[in-house]
Amino acid sequence: MLKALSTFYLNRQTPIAQFAKQITFEKWNVIKGDKVVVVSGKDSGKTGTILRVYRKSNEVLVQGINQKFKRKAQLDDPSGSGIQQITRPIHLSKIALIDPEKGKPTKVQRGFLEDGTPVRVSKLSGAIIPKALDPAKSPAHRHRNKVDGIKDTSPALALQVTYKGEDFSAIKAEFESFIAEKERKEQLLWFDK
Repeated sequence: MLKALSTFYLNRQTPIAQFAKQITFEKWNVIKGDKVVVVSGKDSGKTGTILRVYRKSNEVLVQGINQKFKRKAQLDDPSGSGIQQITRPIHLSKIALIDPEKGKPTKVQRGFLEDGTPVRVSKLSGAIIPKALDPAKSPAHRHRNKVDGIKDTSPALALQVTYKGEDFSAIKAEFESFIAEKERKEQLLWFDK
């Protein structure tokens, strides 16, 4: 049995790590637009802004960090052939948020304001780390070019009250008249015993 398993692992074409399931982080303290510093790796000490977050692979794309060179074939685009520089994602464990007061890398804890709003708090200085606001995600920006069409409902019509509610006195009177008529018909019937 042991020999069969060892030959199975030796004869495989794919590495064992390929079958390992990626465990994703449940709580993320970084979002798009945050200023971060690289704490380990070849770009250690460099700072940048997060451009994109890849939650499935626990990686982030940081501006100017983990630059790689890629050769672009002339067959793809004859005018732009040659070597181009691209930014590759970096693992989340290799970066740290920058403390807003001291400007150094810091760990983050979660806290709440008096009104219950969750915030990120720096463990280094205790300062609140604000979230970067993306103007493209605001409703005003998303609907800036929206024009009401022929099938759109106007706000006045949408706010108009059309449901008046049930008239329970009329329903009760109708039910009582139905019961009275039913009892009257039952008295007219003769039953043989």
